[in-house]
Amino acid sequence: MTTIHRRDFLKGCCASAIAGAASPNAFGAAFDPAAATDNTLVVLFLRGGTDGLSLVPPVGGNDRATYEQLRPTLKIPLSGAGAALPLPNTNGLWGLHPRATALQALYQSNHLAVVLGAGQVNTPVTRSHFDSQANMEFGLGGQQGSGVGWLTRHLISGGLPANVPIPSVCMGAITSTSLLSSTETITAYYGSEFRLDTAAWAWNARDNYAANDLPAGFSGFVETLPQLWAGSDALEVAGQQTLDALAAMRPLNFRLYNASSNPGGYQPAGGANYGDGALGTQLRNIAQMIKAGLGLRIATVDYGGWDTHDGQGNPANTYDYFGNKVQELSDMLGAFYTDLSSGATNHMQKVSVLVMSEFGRRVNENESGGTDHGYGNVMLALGASVNGGRTYGTFPGLASAQLYEGADVAVTTDYRRVISEALVRRLGNPNVYYVFPGYSGYSPLGIFQGSDQPPGTYDQIFKNGFQ
Repeated sequence: MTTIHRRDFLKGCCASAIAGAASPNAFGAAFDPAAATDNTLVVLFLRGGTDGLSLVPPVGGNDRATYEQLRPTLKIPLSGAGAALPLPNTNGLWGLHPRATALQALYQSNHLAVVLGAGQVNTPVTRSHFDSQANMEFGLGGQQGSGVGWLTRHLISGGLPANVPIPSVCMGAITSTSLLSSTETITAYYGSEFRLDTAAWAWNARDNYAANDLPAGFSGFVETLPQLWAGSDALEVAGQQTLDALAAMRPLNFRLYNASSNPGGYQPAGGANYGDGALGTQLRNIAQMIKAGLGLRIATVDYGGWDTHDGQGNPANTYDYFGNKVQELSDMLGAFYTDLSSGATNHMQKVSVLVMSEFGRRVNENESGGTDHGYGNVMLALGASVNGGRTYGTFPGLASAQLYEGADVAVTTDYRRVISEALVRRLGNPNVYYVFPGYSGYSPLGIFQGSDQPPGTYDQIFKNGFQ
């Protein structure tokens, strides 16, 4: 095990103060837990507060009658046009939105699990999108934190090897709050955007030329920078690490295969169809990076548009805004699973996906044909190593006395409990009390396959070999 000396540690601290982009792996290898795995966790955040009672509606039991009474126009019907898709192993209590056929197929093949009554247990409850999302992504039990996200704390404490080219990606216009302060994360809306194509040269890299047109002795911006960042100080080391990431990503052709116009493009396996929308493209890019062996451990994706205060729609009618969102979500997750699980290597054996949202919607529909901000919700977990085909958690009920503040689905499963199980069993990181400060009493629900380790915290400085 590597030993860290005080002098080296202080040098590292000073260097990181100068260059925030410097990787902690330069002086953090001694903290690697032996049980860390090479699995990938994909966190898909449904921005806007998705309506869990329409995504996973009650289809039986006492809650069904209450649901129909409180949602006379928005309820998912039991039969006829737009009828809910039944979920086996729920005693006839739960179904899926009728346009979530790909998710139903994953559920039936035991690769999708549904967590009921999930959310943030901290009080006071906030129904602000901004505050609730920040609370959830900082993972501090209701506090918005000081700029370090829970996924960043995982990357610090989770045993990341020093030689991983691309440990973490955020597919979006800005870095997800859960990855704030991470020095290991690439942020790009699409994979093709992570390039360094800027400088005084009009054509600034050798691979921007056709082979026959390459000027003799040409060295563009991309080829010149490694010569400038050849030293050992913090800034140059950070530059070298960035160039390594660029070098790993640059050869990837992220556009789809076309026999005539793009023969080197990406071909999804198993006939997977990602469509041409942003969500599909981002998931396709992640699948390609996983297959390319870049060492990807964490990926985040945002899918917005779930704030359905008015005009939510209904699958039994022509207008079905919410259903359109559900179908894209379902189809793209289905394509992602098919792509990674097909072929000689079932990559989904080492990939887990968590789907979450900042809060659910009010049980009672409003006068604008929508639902207002609520509290408790559902979470989804999918993967080849997910114990799917069933629901987890306890649904608190829809009777007036069972609702939070008489209006919202209550929270019975702390979202941190679900994530912690993924971290421990799939990623091999038991330091869940460091990832989620203030959290305690973790016990797995059994959603994920894998080995259990005693949950604990993480001492960055004094835990291993500090002299």
